[in-house]
Amino acid sequence: MIAAVETARVVRDDAEALLTWTASGSDCMLRGTRDGASIRKMSLAERDRTPSMLWPRRWEGRHVLIRTEPEADHSVWWFFDLEMRFEGWYVNLESPVRRWSAGTDILDHALDIVVARDRSWSWKDEDEVVERVDHPAYWTAVEADRIRAAGERIIGDIEAGRFPFDGRYTDFRPDPSWEPADLPPYWDAEVASR
Repeated sequence: MIAAVETARVVRDDAEALLTWTASGSDCMLRGTRDGASIRKMSLAERDRTPSMLWPRRWEGRHVLIRTEPEADHSVWWFFDLEMRFEGWYVNLESPVRRWSAGTDILDHALDIVVARDRSWSWKDEDEVVERVDHPAYWTAVEADRIRAAGERIIGDIEAGRFPFDGRYTDFRPDPSWEPADLPPYWDAEVASR
């Protein structure tokens, strides 16, 4: 099941990493109830019994630069406000990226790390990881421990101010000609072909 679709412009794509830019106003698709209400804050039990579908939306409120390394168990996000002031980092724990003809796919692991400009940090969505243990669509307790361990490894880099938490990209500016990204045609073709 597709949980969300986000659009972006490719800043850089090489053997080291994929770097993308999502401007506020870019197309996205978010899962919601039949009437369009978000399922984000629903318990897993409530989600399991509520029919849902993807709804077209816009990425709003901030811009984000995302760095994804091949085979990594996370991506690092740099958030910028609408005036392009750097707000902080976000570590999204996830499966290694899978590329296909129209983009990339990941499986989000729910647990995230929010990192302030001063590199103070906090876990986000710990309750969701626990709630999903042994659910057939998610992970086992052993896998949940691995997810948390992946985050704990990154915390050392955060606290030490090592890349990518060393200030690099905090002054990033997108190409002025870039408009917010649109959903490409056939954005769901890969899922349909599985």
